[in-house]
Amino acid sequence: MDCRRGDRPMILAIGAFDGFHRGHVRLLERARSMARSLGTDWGVLTFCPHPGVFMGAMRSTLFTPRERELIRRVLNIPYLLLISFDDRLRNLAPRAFWRELRRMADVEGIVVGKDFRFGHGGEGTVSLLEAFCREDGLAFGVEELLERDGAKLSSSSIRARVEAGDVLGAAKDLGHPWFLWTDVLHGHGRGRRMGFPTANLNIGGERTLPASGVYAVALVVRGRWRCGALSIGRNPTFDDVRELRSEVFVLDFEGDLYGEELPVFFLERLRPERRFPDAGRLTAQIASDVERCRAIYDGRMESEPTLFASFLRHFTEMGGRGEDCPRNWRMGEC
Repeated sequence: MDCRRGDRPMILAIGAFDGFHRGHVRLLERARSMARSLGTDWGVLTFCPHPGVFMGAMRSTLFTPRERELIRRVLNIPYLLLISFDDRLRNLAPRAFWRELRRMADVEGIVVGKDFRFGHGGEGTVSLLEAFCREDGLAFGVEELLERDGAKLSSSSIRARVEAGDVLGAAKDLGHPWFLWTDVLHGHGRGRRMGFPTANLNIGGERTLPASGVYAVALVVRGRWRCGALSIGRNPTFDDVRELRSEVFVLDFEGDLYGEELPVFFLERLRPERRFPDAGRLTAQIASDVERCRAIYDGRMESEPTLFASFLRHFTEMGGRGEDCPRNWRMGEC
């Protein structure tokens, strides 16, 4: 999404925002409340690429830019300002960063989390940012960190849950299922020969991936939600698979999905990947997995109808596609 400033001054919630989890939602609600009381707009200011990826501290992000854009729409965030994170921005002193931010956007106020840092080497603290706002007569808000089991709820902890296969725990922290939005590639057709035709998903690139295994998933296929049984791994029952693969069997669906783009929501991990003595035993296990997936899917759709309806509506409004990397602003160019 292109950065937009609106016609009025804006309250900005600032952070790395690798997706928007339940802790981030508290910041968003604070920014929305401040904007309402001041009679102005509000939005989120974040960075692309993620600072952690740029500096080598992270291998991948929880969500891609277009996946984050879909979440933005579901959460009704009116503006998303993406700032290019590069060496110049990284090396700005805190006050220089602040001056450029003030030139770039018509800021009415700032909202950050208690652990927010900015400027070269993270020298800018929340107290310093509050002082800058006070000097310029701007509103300022800081939110306490949300904790789970005595530890800070963070994007890093959610990534760790996904990578361990704990997609139920990730959904609890996110407020919605973790998902990936990707395209369908040509496969080897083995699933079709076994009676369970699968769509081979493109899982390349620097994206977070779940642990190998079998998952119950919900996916949007041609304008409606469908239940799926998804496997990710190297299919150890057969000896001809070397690379990591992800395939999904879409229940109660017939048709060709090659080239289509699908958002795939991970509902629950059924079991880890394992080797079967023959294709017949594997086929029997898949049949059992499929019925478990159906029950899990039906339960989630019944318990969270509004959430899934919102994701479907906004995915449809985006035309089933999205920019891989939205155009970003650079500090000082606006």
